[in-house]
Amino acid sequence: MAQFRLIFLLILLVSQSESAKTFTKARLQLMWKTFDCSANPSYISQHRCIILEPGKSLITSELNYIKDVIKFNATFKLFMPRRPSRPFQKVIDVNVDICQFAKGIHGHRFMTIVVKAFGKQGSQLKCPHPKGLYIYPNINIAENLPAFLPETDFKIEMNFITTDTHLFNTSLTGFLFDPIKKKSKTI
Repeated sequence: MAQFRLIFLLILLVSQSESAKTFTKARLQLMWKTFDCSANPSYISQHRCIILEPGKSLITSELNYIKDVIKFNATFKLFMPRRPSRPFQKVIDVNVDICQFAKGIHGHRFMTIVVKAFGKQGSQLKCPHPKGLYIYPNINIAENLPAFLPETDFKIEMNFITTDTHLFNTSLTGFLFDPIKKKSKTI
């Protein structure tokens, strides 16, 4: 009888451990509210930025470069609400040399998350950047977010710039939420 209890206890612990791992990995989900972008018509003739339905967790961008870009940087800014007044406050402000980043020379944790979200198309962020059509489908930033982030609204601004002008600016708003808590509130 004691062996049966021990085996049952071990099975219970293993199943609880697996449930905890699954819960931790998938605790927060991301949902986009807005995705706006603007392009410099001297460099980009057509562009499209869309949030994919129905989950609103994936985004897609399409850019048609009409000029080669020899060198460019990207700025990444993350804004989160500040309690109690809730206006957005800048939490992260990073400027990355894309040419050096693509070579693996300089990196930043949050830019690495963004580039990983691009998947295979992340390799298109290189220097020089030849003219042509670039499509970045099904970008999923949520897959690579660190686990310590809280449930919150947020805003992201990313700007791609050359030495003398902007190429492409984006602004995204969204929120992170716990789907288990959301389900329990609706019941």
